[in-house]
Amino acid sequence: MVEVATLQSMQPLMQWVADLALYLVTLLPATQHAGGGTFAGAALLRNSHVLATIRELLVVARIWGLISNECLPTFLSTVSGYDVLPHLFRLITRIWLVSRESSVHDFEESIVDECYSLSAQVRVFSLYA
Repeated sequence: MVEVATLQSMQPLMQWVADLALYLVTLLPATQHAGGGTFAGAALLRNSHVLATIRELLVVARIWGLISNECLPTFLSTVSGYDVLPHLFRLITRIWLVSRESSVHDFEESIVDECYSLSAQVRVFSLYA
């Protein structure tokens, strides 16, 4: 069993991973409409190893959150009670599957729409601030 204090000290790492995942998910619609993406981080959307690692860390965050809520990432949402973490995991998984199985990286319109929808429901902070 991991001590609660240890888990709480990992919250900034879990927050950074969740913020990165959220940034990538909200970046997807822009890269699709801009012809492949010249945006910072767009190459990560095509890197199946990076996406797999983000997926694993989102699972770790969820598991640790069951032990202590203080280690969970926090989000500013426009929808009360909206649990962002499972939606992030599902979208990152769908993006990962495309990046793993295709060299073209054309995403279904439904994935793009869900990513766009998430960006309307959750505030995305700049990773460069």
